[in-house]
Amino acid sequence: MDTILICGGFLEEETAKRVLEKVKPDCIIGIDKGLEFCYRNQIYPQYILGDFDSIDKKVLDFYENQKEIPVQRYKPEKDATDARIGLELALKLGSKRIFLLGATGGRLDHYMGNLQSLQVPLKHGAKAWIIDSQNVITMWDKSFSVKKQDSFGKYISFLAMSEKVEGITLKGFKYPLYKYTMTNDDGIGISNEIQEDTAYVEFESGILLMIMSRDKK
Repeated sequence: MDTILICGGFLEEETAKRVLEKVKPDCIIGIDKGLEFCYRNQIYPQYILGDFDSIDKKVLDFYENQKEIPVQRYKPEKDATDARIGLELALKLGSKRIFLLGATGGRLDHYMGNLQSLQVPLKHGAKAWIIDSQNVITMWDKSFSVKKQDSFGKYISFLAMSEKVEGITLKGFKYPLYKYTMTNDDGIGISNEIQEDTAYVEFESGILLMIMSRDKK
């Protein structure tokens, strides 16, 4: 099951529409101010949630009148961000792939919270991606490969999200590594590039953050 979370951060309209068209999600969760994008584009999410402290009241009223769409309202003084609650709902629904739109830009604390939350799906055997016009961000807890034709942009970077990622080997990259232990204060994985048709990332333990990036046009 594929789910898209339309979050309340900086949301780039054309990028969001392209992702929706490409993924064709089974479920859309509208989160707080992200509903304004849904409203402008006549999108009816399957679920709506948030503390709704930053949304246009007209938009919220419109969706609350759609009786077939469950609306979960939270107090602003809660213990989790709206995006984190949306991720947990997506997992509860059985989602195996989750895409977050509107999860970057704006307040840095919100972005960092969203970034950390990417670890939650890993614990449930699912995958999540944060996507904007310049970046695709995800986390891995096991070895994987990336096809050059499927990469997003020119650059690909790796950072340790756990205290360390042990035994990391990069093959098929401009800057290879072999059995390297990457710590969470290590910058060696920044701005690599895929050179072969398929690049391989192998590691023994830890949680690895991967960011595929392209320059702003």
